[in-house]
Amino acid sequence: MIVLHEYPLSIVEHEGFRRYSNSLQPLFKVTSRNTIRANIFKMFEAKKHKLQRVLESNSSRVAITTDMWTASNQKRGYMAITAHFIDESWVLQDRIMRFMYVPSPHDAENLGDALMECLLDWNIERKLLTLTLDNCSTNDVMVNVMLDKLDKSLLLVNGKLLHMRCAAHILNLIVKDGLEKLFGSGVERIRESIAFWTATPKRLEKFDESVRHLNIPCFKVLSLDIKTRWNSTYLMLSTALLYKDVFSRLRQCEPQYRKLGPKLPSEEDWVLAKEMCERLKSFFKITETVAAAMVDKFEKYWLDIHGILALAVVLDPRYKMDLVDFQFTRIYGKEEAQSYTKKYWICVTTWFHINYQAIQSKEDDLDSSSDFSCVDEDVDPLSDYDMYISINKKEAEVGQARKQSWICIWMRKFYQEMLILI
Repeated sequence: MIVLHEYPLSIVEHEGFRRYSNSLQPLFKVTSRNTIRANIFKMFEAKKHKLQRVLESNSSRVAITTDMWTASNQKRGYMAITAHFIDESWVLQDRIMRFMYVPSPHDAENLGDALMECLLDWNIERKLLTLTLDNCSTNDVMVNVMLDKLDKSLLLVNGKLLHMRCAAHILNLIVKDGLEKLFGSGVERIRESIAFWTATPKRLEKFDESVRHLNIPCFKVLSLDIKTRWNSTYLMLSTALLYKDVFSRLRQCEPQYRKLGPKLPSEEDWVLAKEMCERLKSFFKITETVAAAMVDKFEKYWLDIHGILALAVVLDPRYKMDLVDFQFTRIYGKEEAQSYTKKYWICVTTWFHINYQAIQSKEDDLDSSSDFSCVDEDVDPLSDYDMYISINKKEAEVGQARKQSWICIWMRKFYQEMLILI
């Protein structure tokens, strides 16, 4: 119960809990917090050994996701490490491996050492598939540190596909860039006002009093956002907009609040905040306004991820290289797509060579890829893929017919020349 509901260990020493336990069973003796602590560690070790046996017997690789979190009350950094794998029943499993304190400084060396310690502790460094991390320079360096510590021959394509950038973090960065370009410093001014009125209980009480005086029928609580999470910025702005009149009233009657001066939100800031909240409901509409900066940010992520996606598609016997050619042509155009296709063909052949030590030539595999180039017609995202395959098939048939016609003409001409000589 203590673990399930995350109760403090000291609950077993609370008088109310002891009375409650005694009312259920007078003969039951409540243990001390030290005994509870020891029992929890025993439970953890038992669960850990059980999961280790599962990972050892499982034939699939393990993908790792990790992130840092700083406790606001302690100002101490913690690392959470999660393992993702497919079990023998083909069910995706997620398990938290470690939640550990990482002493400062949080540089690439310290983070790499902490992560490597966890991998070795769980004996999964030889089964590693990918590392999914936030998109920051420290993590880029940390991946290089990890590659130096790991045996590259045991990694996918010698570690070239080890580093995966977190899609959620990339999405947050994209929207953050959009907010800065579209909204400027308006978000910061509204954030300053919210921070001012939520700084102390006394100020918050005065804010609530103004809400009652203006008869605003809303009970939402003001809250600050997390700058790297666009959805929290949206929630902050949408709540602040409900109390726009309250901020205006307090600006007139509270001298301390007026001292913020240029940091106070203007009427234009509120108008833009309303427009921004409407746009954030459908995030992709923002790309029409600030497409260039946002596409650049997305491309940085996409260039890292589409390699392993292409590899997964090639391993699907329904598609093989046909779907890779098709999608890359749609995204990049025919000429640029050829360079990407060639690049990932090399990646695929390298992967087969490393894992099976037996790979056919590129021409043989490309010829065989047409044997399974069928798709499910019910899949809407690939509705035009059938047309692509049929066109290519017709072009191949036309080319073959032309080739046969040319051979017939050549043979007829050769036969006529032979008759003349006779």
